[in-house]
Amino acid sequence: MSIDRELEQLKVWGEGEICQYLAAKVRRTRLKTKESQKNFSERIGVPLRTYKRFESHGKGTLQTFVRALQGIGRVRYLFMLFPQDTPKPKSPLAKILSQHPTDN
Repeated sequence: MSIDRELEQLKVWGEGEICQYLAAKVRRTRLKTKESQKNFSERIGVPLRTYKRFESHGKGTLQTFVRALQGIGRVRYLFMLFPQDTPKPKSPLAKILSQHPTDN
């Protein structure tokens, strides 16, 4: 599926479909490293049964998802979910006043 198609799907999917999509992404990334579910679940501190349910059905806690993200080295991308507000540019008058402070 193309990136554009994925973005369109994410806009219309319900929470269950999005959870399955995210779990599938984690699974594909884990499989690229050829790490078994058992080893991966032990490494991230999640019971195997819980991790299997997460991967196969997208069901689990936020903690399970975060640990999985940490396990695949993707937690650093979470900051992109909530981008910082960019400061509004100063008006021309505010720029002039900030460059030439008045003496009071």
